[in-house]
Amino acid sequence: MEYPYDMAHRFDETRFIEALTRHQPALEAFCHAKVARHEDAREVLQATCVKLWQKAAEWDPDTPFLPWAFAAARFVALSQARDKMRDRLVFDEDVMLAMVDETEAAALSFAERREALAECMEKLKPEQRGLLHAHYIAGQAVREIAQSASRSESAIKMTMLRLRQQLHQCIEQHLRTAS
Repeated sequence: MEYPYDMAHRFDETRFIEALTRHQPALEAFCHAKVARHEDAREVLQATCVKLWQKAAEWDPDTPFLPWAFAAARFVALSQARDKMRDRLVFDEDVMLAMVDETEAAALSFAERREALAECMEKLKPEQRGLLHAHYIAGQAVREIAQSASRSESAIKMTMLRLRQQLHQCIEQHLRTAS
């Protein structure tokens, strides 16, 4: 595929791939915030990535990638919404436009929150991390975790509640000190 070049701006495929890969989770969160159904959000994300590749040479690597990518995602989501107006679960275009600022801010902070979560998780004891991993990553039911830990379900639920609260406070503190 040939890309347009000019003297001031040369397409840098490596930087584009790095930016797209690095910001994929935030872009995915943005797409999910734009549409009601998970399947539609995946379609919007895929179509957005295709559109970004098609317009890759237009991105200036000296400018932030996410606002540029969000603009493309917004147009793809609006286009999809227009195509599916008969579907009763689709947001009205005015509603989608009203949500733009909030969803962009949330998606931009996604990477910061994820980094804060990783740091806060490191502060937990290995047993605590194991409990959260068993439930949220491995998908084990509280009952299964309680049986394997020889503890009551209530004790596991209370421990998980406290861990979620602890992580929430740690993340908020991390974000306040980072600002």
